[in-house]
Amino acid sequence: MARTVRSKRAEKQRKSKISQEMPLKPINYKIIIGGALLIIATYVLLATNNSVYGFIPLDLVPILLFIGYIIIVPIGIMYRGKKKQPQAAPK
Repeated sequence: MARTVRSKRAEKQRKSKISQEMPLKPINYKIIIGGALLIIATYVLLATNNSVYGFIPLDLVPILLFIGYIIIVPIGIMYRGKKKQPQAAPK
């Protein structure tokens, strides 16, 4: 009796592990990588600018970093995609 209960539990655990989906899909990784590339490009832009004062270091760089860190990367983490609607069988 005890052996069958244990084996049933073990089988349920194996089935639950198999049926689990990955939390992030390939589209999520693409969005996160796009945000990381934006952040890296922004730091490169800041490094190539020799002036401390001006439009790029005071206005453009903070906006681009905000977009990368606060908008794009979290969207990449939370994005679920559209659910596919089951199609009705043709009659």
